[in-house]
Amino acid sequence: MELESKLCRIFFLCLLAARQSGAEVTQDNTNPGSDTSYFFYQDQSYPRDCEDIQDQCSTKNATGAQVIQPDGYDVPFWVFCSGDWTVIQRRSDSLIDFSRGWDEYRDGFGFINANHWLGNTKVAHLTNQKTYELRIDIETESGLTGFISYSSFRIIDEFSDYSIVSVGRSNDTLESVVTWCPTNTIPGSCNRCIATCADPSGTMDCSNDCGDLQQTCICPLNYLMDMTNCIRQEDCGCYKEGHGVIADGVSYMAADCSERCSCSSGVLTCVSQSCARDATCKEVNGVRTCSCNEGFAGDGLTCPSIRINRDCYDIMRYVSTESGVYSITPSGGAGGPFNVNCNMTIDGGGWTVIQRRVLIPSRQDFNQDWDTYKSGFGSYSRGFWIGNEHIHHLTNQGDYELRIDMVNQDHSAYYAKYDLFRYNAESDKYKMSGLGSFTGTARYNALRNQHNEYFSTPDRDYDDYSYYHWADYLDSGWWYGDHYYYYYYYDYYYCDLNRMRYDDDVGYWYNPSGSNYLIFTEMKIRQRQTD
Repeated sequence: MELESKLCRIFFLCLLAARQSGAEVTQDNTNPGSDTSYFFYQDQSYPRDCEDIQDQCSTKNATGAQVIQPDGYDVPFWVFCSGDWTVIQRRSDSLIDFSRGWDEYRDGFGFINANHWLGNTKVAHLTNQKTYELRIDIETESGLTGFISYSSFRIIDEFSDYSIVSVGRSNDTLESVVTWCPTNTIPGSCNRCIATCADPSGTMDCSNDCGDLQQTCICPLNYLMDMTNCIRQEDCGCYKEGHGVIADGVSYMAADCSERCSCSSGVLTCVSQSCARDATCKEVNGVRTCSCNEGFAGDGLTCPSIRINRDCYDIMRYVSTESGVYSITPSGGAGGPFNVNCNMTIDGGGWTVIQRRVLIPSRQDFNQDWDTYKSGFGSYSRGFWIGNEHIHHLTNQGDYELRIDMVNQDHSAYYAKYDLFRYNAESDKYKMSGLGSFTGTARYNALRNQHNEYFSTPDRDYDDYSYYHWADYLDSGWWYGDHYYYYYYYDYYYCDLNRMRYDDDVGYWYNPSGSNYLIFTEMKIRQRQTD
């Protein structure tokens, strides 16, 4: 095409096909072969482009590999000339891989006589010498040909990322050759299933009729169809940052189940939440959700127990390994579930605490009557007795062991442990009917004298000693017997962990090598371990 003002021209040959690039070969601008026309030039200067070569050799067609040196470029280099057009790119098959990095596009790659990219730095020097026309020739896989040209093409240097700064007017013959894709779409294989904002996975809307089409215009990566347009997924109404687009009618749960989002008619709604203590955040049937643990039922946000946990050992096995307050229901307990303190750290855990006393100014008063000892009293911080009725039902639903932790006035800590502990119902005056073998760091088995004794309180005297009412005398509820007088006044081989008579202790445990007077006691029971 001749223009009124003479234009130097660059020919940009694009032989397009539906196939992908294949093997990679790198062009180093070496001598392309014996068909060079370099011998035409006898002086030391080089032409600046293929038009210069054609002008200087008007009697010969300059088509082929030639050497040029644009203004400002340090060294001459090989190009392919098609008449007076300087070819900067050619692709006719998949033998040369065009999926390259920045440096290779900067320097060029491929073979000058075949598929190649001349190099951005060379193209920048070429197009900044004067005004250049760009022509792109296209041949489809079916053999149709056409071209498009631009009247003023120029790119700038690497510092500005080789940006195109001018293209000028266009002219083309492509209407019968190619179909242009609308904005935000790219050519691709026709697919009956279309990914949309309402169906981002493209699994529900599979009604697209491809007919005989193999190629069509599709949405690129991270774009979705909205009506007839492709839009960024971030512009969909139910886009959730960090997750993507949530399908209409579908819920999304955060990885830690701290937030639930749902999409309805293109409107996103998110609600903060937390799983119940007895639930776990996990995937169920491919959906992340709060799921109630074994023995509990509910929606995961609330999980009432459906398992009857008989004691803290059941709590540890099925509910939680954390110490704290839990609800249990012993077998045969007529009063239903009640709260207990569970110790999950000492000696393997699973201990149900039945008594606790601490020598503090606000300590709990243990000088209580029969009915109060029966039902229980106090608090964990000030001291408590769980209640004789509860202890009876607990220790009669299986074999239980007893552990007593103590600290004396010397601040020495020690414990006594019995592999069996049981006592009878109220009708038998809560008699301590079972006390097994003794182990532990306590120096003496001081509880042995309470075995087979009845429980007494200040208002109920069941100690079988006619001269003293020991529970009333010691302001306590405990297992006293007819020999307690001798223990108390002569050999001291006894224990009483509930007495209130003395202000400087919370109990007594005979210790042959230290103080007998305690500042801390804690009695706890657990299902007897068989392993």
